[in-house]
Amino acid sequence: MVVLTLIKLKPDPSGNVIYKPFSESDDFSADWWEDTIYGFEPSQHFYAFFDGQNEVVRVEIELQDALNAGYEQPGHPGPYAVIHFFEVSEDHRRRGLGTDAVQLIADRYGGTPLVAFSAGADEFWGSLGWERYEHTTEPGHSHPMFVSDPE
Repeated sequence: MVVLTLIKLKPDPSGNVIYKPFSESDDFSADWWEDTIYGFEPSQHFYAFFDGQNEVVRVEIELQDALNAGYEQPGHPGPYAVIHFFEVSEDHRRRGLGTDAVQLIADRYGGTPLVAFSAGADEFWGSLGWERYEHTTEPGHSHPMFVSDPE
């Protein structure tokens, strides 16, 4: 049995630029995790999940009061914990670690609905039982939005 440890990371401000708080790794998509943030807000949260010494999952979340108005809207009000980026390391995929990490995130945000815009991971987000919402003006051209049950 794998036990994940969740660690909240803080961005490193260097001059007028803020760098995402993730180390370079061939196991994760570099263009997601090694870029810079301009106008960092306290509503942005970064987490790394470890299985012992191995970093196995990364996530970037932003707390938002409202969702993109171009999508069908869930029947419950915000705030929402919007998952902007979520990745399981290449060597650790298909082992249930993503599902375990999402559960730890849900526990951390206690009752706040989680939201993910799927970029080709529809099967994963759907497997969690999250409700799928389509973009109302560009169906099929925008990534679907998945929303967890706030209970």
